[in-house]
Amino acid sequence: MVYTTSDYFPFLARQFHRETEWNECNAYSTFCRTSKVILDFTIPYGLSVSTGRSVGSNLSSQLVFSMVPSSASSIGYLAASRPLFAITPAPVGNSPRVKSTAVSATLADQTQSDILSNPRAGECDSKLARHQRIQDVLDSQSLLQNIRAGVWKCSWRPVSSSAQQQDYTGDYLAVAQLYPSLATITGSYLVRRSATAELAISGVSVAGSQQDLQLIVQHATNQRRWSSEATYGTNGQMLGLRGQYNFGEAETPEPQLGEDASGRLSMGGEMYFGAQEASGGMSVGARYRYDRPLLLELACVANPIMGHVSLAWTQQLRTHACAAARYDFNAFSLSSELAVGVEWQMDENSILKARWSDSQGLRCLVDTRLNNMVFSMGLDLGAGAGTGADAAAAPAGIKRFVRSFGLQFQWFL
Repeated sequence: MVYTTSDYFPFLARQFHRETEWNECNAYSTFCRTSKVILDFTIPYGLSVSTGRSVGSNLSSQLVFSMVPSSASSIGYLAASRPLFAITPAPVGNSPRVKSTAVSATLADQTQSDILSNPRAGECDSKLARHQRIQDVLDSQSLLQNIRAGVWKCSWRPVSSSAQQQDYTGDYLAVAQLYPSLATITGSYLVRRSATAELAISGVSVAGSQQDLQLIVQHATNQRRWSSEATYGTNGQMLGLRGQYNFGEAETPEPQLGEDASGRLSMGGEMYFGAQEASGGMSVGARYRYDRPLLLELACVANPIMGHVSLAWTQQLRTHACAAARYDFNAFSLSSELAVGVEWQMDENSILKARWSDSQGLRCLVDTRLNNMVFSMGLDLGAGAGTGADAAAAPAGIKRFVRSFGLQFQWFL
C-alpha cells in the first residue's frame, strides 16, 4: 500500500519555519538538499485529488483521496501557535495570492522598485537581508512558487542575529493524519525550545491484530556558525548524531544590491548506531555554495564503512532555471550511477522538472496552476519494468518503456 501525499502540510511546515526564522538548510540532514529536489523528485502515483484549507488563523485541514486501490487516502489537521500563510480570494481576472501574516500590508502592496528605493523598507538588518525579504514577499504572491519551486531559489544564509535576539520559545506546530484503509495514524509535533533550539517528535501508530507504534525524537540546534542534531528512533533502537560547521565570517557582510556575495564552505558528519542489530555507520561531507548573482553549489558526501561516495553539482542557469548532476560510486561493489536533471519555471503558472539516470531512465514532472488549483502530471520512463502485479499485467512494449504515470489535482481553499 502506498501513502498518497499532498504538498499542503509540508508547505505550511516550511512557512512555520520561515515565520519563526528557522533555517532548515543549515543542517547536515539537508546537506545535499539542493541537488536532491532536482534529481530525486517524486511523481504522482495513479490519480489523486486533494484539498487544503485554513479552518482558522491557526488551524488547517487536508483531505487526500486516491482513486487507485493500492494507494491510501487520508484526512488530517494541522495546528500552529501562530497564523501561517493563507490563500486569499483574488479579484476577478487575477491570479490567487498567498498572504503572509508576517508581512505588513504596506510592504506587500509596494512594488519592488518602491521598496528598493526606500532604505528603511522591511526594517531588516542589512541591504542583503532586505533584498531577500522583498523577494520573499514577491514569491509569496505566487501560489505555485510556494508550493512547488525548488529550494535552490531560497537563501541558505546562516540564522540572522536578529532571529537569535527574538524569543520564539514555545512556538509549536502539530500535525495529525488518519489513513482509514490502513488503520494508521501519523503525527508530528515541533516545538521551539529557544531561538536556536527545536524539538521534533514524529510517530506512526498502526491498529489491528499486530499493533505497532514507532517514534522518532530529534533535538536540533541551529547557530550561525554551526548546527547539530541528535535523533533517537524506537524502530531498531537507532541513535544518531549529526553536526555541521560553517567556515568563513560568522557575520554576513552587507554588500550593495547587485554586488556579488562571497561563497561559504561547510563541513559536517554523522554517526549512528542501532542497538537492536548491533550495527552502526558514519558519513562525512563538504559543501561549497555561492548564491549571488547565480547559484553554484558543489557537495561531496562519503560513507567510508559502506565504501560509498557521492559527488553533486548544482548550477543556476538563468533566473528561473537550475540544473544538477550527481555521480555515485561504491568502492566495494564497483557500481556507479550518473544522474542529471533540470528544473525550469516556464512562467508564473508552470514548472517543468526532468531527470535522467543510467540506472532509472527518464522521469518528468509538469506542474501547472489554474486559479486555486495545482495540477501535476508525472511520467517515469525507463528500460526496466515496474514491480508487482502492475508490471505483470502491462503489455510487453509498455513494460519495457513506461514505469509509472500519475495525475494529481490539489485545491487550496
